[in-house]
Formats: sequence, structure tokens, C-alpha cells
Amino acid sequence: MSDQIQTTHAGSLPRPDDLVEMIWGRMDGEGVDEGALQARIDSAVTEVVAKQREVGIDLVSDGEFSKTGFYTYVADRFSGFEGDDAHFQTDDLVEFPNLAMRLFNTDSIKHASFSTCVGPVALTDQEAVRQDVARMLKALGDSDPSTGFLGTVSPGQITFAFPDRHYGSEEAYLEAVGAAMKFEYKAITDAGLNLQVDSPDLAMGGHTRMIGTTGGVDWKRHLPLAIESLNATLEGIPAEQVRLHVCWGNYAGPHHHDVPLADVVGEVLKANVGSIYVEGGNPRHEHEWRVFEDVPLPDDKKVILGVIDVKTNYIEHPRVVAERLTRLGKVIGKERVVAGTDCGFATLMRDSQVDPDVAWLKLKALADGAELASSEL
Repeated sequence: MSDQIQTTHAGSLPRPDDLVEMIWGRMDGEGVDEGALQARIDSAVTEVVAKQREVGIDLVSDGEFSKTGFYTYVADRFSGFEGDDAHFQTDDLVEFPNLAMRLFNTDSIKHASFSTCVGPVALTDQEAVRQDVARMLKALGDSDPSTGFLGTVSPGQITFAFPDRHYGSEEAYLEAVGAAMKFEYKAITDAGLNLQVDSPDLAMGGHTRMIGTTGGVDWKRHLPLAIESLNATLEGIPAEQVRLHVCWGNYAGPHHHDVPLADVVGEVLKANVGSIYVEGGNPRHEHEWRVFEDVPLPDDKKVILGVIDVKTNYIEHPRVVAERLTRLGKVIGKERVVAGTDCGFATLMRDSQVDPDVAWLKLKALADGAELASSEL
């Protein structure tokens, strides 16, 4: 086993412009050739995996290139979701309406589908995840599949993001969504790939909400229910193949209403996963590595620590990255630290605060900083 701190990121990467135009064209009903689109996704995934390797990323993804967004893809692959009339509310931007317009009045947001749940949730497109898996394995070539991961969404994020107009209770909604997501989780892990479950609701639910016909979920009630549902969905899947990503919303707001990591970490650590993945690279949450001085990390878990801020074009110095990693490593042990980015660089298609070329330099700084930290710990 290598004594180097491994490097990874949160999944989504800047998509090639021609691929974005093809996917948006399909969404806009422009008659895009489906064969040509699938071929372009194939080639783009191969290219992005090679580029990640080139800059020094150990645990690589497909960039989420086949998806419109880290959770919005659900409306394309599952039944029960319709419309575009849910609305995102965030407490920190209420005070800054001009900033809110600048952040969310974009082509990317206009192409995102903010649906509601209007009927039974069921997987209708099994082939989509099979294609994702096949592309990823092909792009990895002779590399061990465990060096790759694919992102998915948690049941809790789905019930948080798609307001319920059908089930009438969050428990029933979570149960149905979890059953529907099981196929996707298993398809990824059965192939030997790692599964990243994105669940920003666990933290950002404290200061944001999606409004449909109701006022959104009760976050304090939602948090334990979401973890319970996730564990039920993960039953039978080896925990060491699963990483749980928690964040406070990947938008460039002030974030001064974010709940502390200490308020959610107890529930998060109950998840049957091998790694928990938290932010630590941005100025609102960089200090929260200290939570692990007070909260014991279970012996079977690692921490993927975000050490790169994905909402600014500053390129972190490798020494800054190394310091962020070494101080956590001294608390939980070097072997249980993995270096990551705070969140994805394009969680919704073409919705990034960071220039694509800068994003790759940030990933190179991540790898260089992890090498420095490995030699120091």
C-alpha cells in the first residue's frame, strides 16, 4: 500500500463546450443525433479520465459528463418527476438580491429542471447507468476499477430537492426513492467502481430549501431520516466502496447562515460508508477539521477533506494544500486522510464560478500539495 495521501475530487468537471451544446440542444428539442451525442460522451469521458491522471489525481471520475447535473439527472432516468416549478430559497442570499440574480439568472439554471414529485418514483432507464459504468471501465483501461468512482445522489437529496406532491409523508417518499436508487448503486459497485453518494441536503438543508406546494422539508427531522434511508439503500454494498459527500451548497454566496459541521457530523458518521467527504478549502469551513479533535472518527472510516475551493479562481499554493492536510492527518492519522476539492467544478452543466483551465491548475495544486503533506506526515 502506498504511503502517499491519495487525491480525488467531488465528481463533476468542466464539460467540453461542444458536449454542452449537444445536451442543451437535445433539451431544447433541436433534434440532436442521439448516436453522435453518445459517441461524444464516450470520447469526452476517455479524455477527462486521462487528463485527471495527467495532473496527478488518483481516484478519478467520468466528470459526470452524461448528466445535466449531479441530482437533476434523476428526472431523466426515473418516473414520478414532472414540471419545472420548484423554487430554491437560501437564507444567506435573502440579504443580497442583486448577488442572487447574478448567480442564478444564468443559462445553466434555465436549463436545469427543478421538478416536483407528482407520482410513484421508479427507475425507467436502467441503460443509462450501465452506459456510465461501461464508459468509465473503458476509460480506466487496465487500471483497477477501484481507482475510479461514479457520482450518484442520495435518497435524502432527492426528497429535499424534488418537493413531494404525491406520497404525503417524507418517510414514504424516502422509502420509495431508496428502493428506486438501489439499482444504480449496485450497478456501480458490482462493477468494482467506487460509489460517491452526493447528499448536500445533510448540511445545506439547514439554510436552504426547495419550495413546491409545501414549505420544504423540516431539516432537523430530515437529517436522521435521510441517513436511515441511505443505510437501507446501501444494504449489501461494501462500505469501503462508498463515499458520502456532504456540503453546504455549491454556489458563490456569503454562506454566513451555514450550520456548523459539528451540528451534523454525529448523524453523518452513522452512515454505512467507508469515507465521509466534507468541505475544508473555503473560508467559511476551512477551520472545521478541528471537529475531529472532539468527535472520534470510527476506525472503519476515512475523511476526504476538501482542500480546494471550487468557487474562486485563486489557485491554492501547494503549501496551503499541504498544511490543510497535515493538520488533519495529525489528528486522525495520515492513512485515513484523502485530499479532495470542496465540491464539483460543474455540479450543474456549465454552472461554474471557476474558469475551466484554472480548474485543472487547481487539481494540479491539489496533487502537488498532497505529495508535500505525504512527505511531512
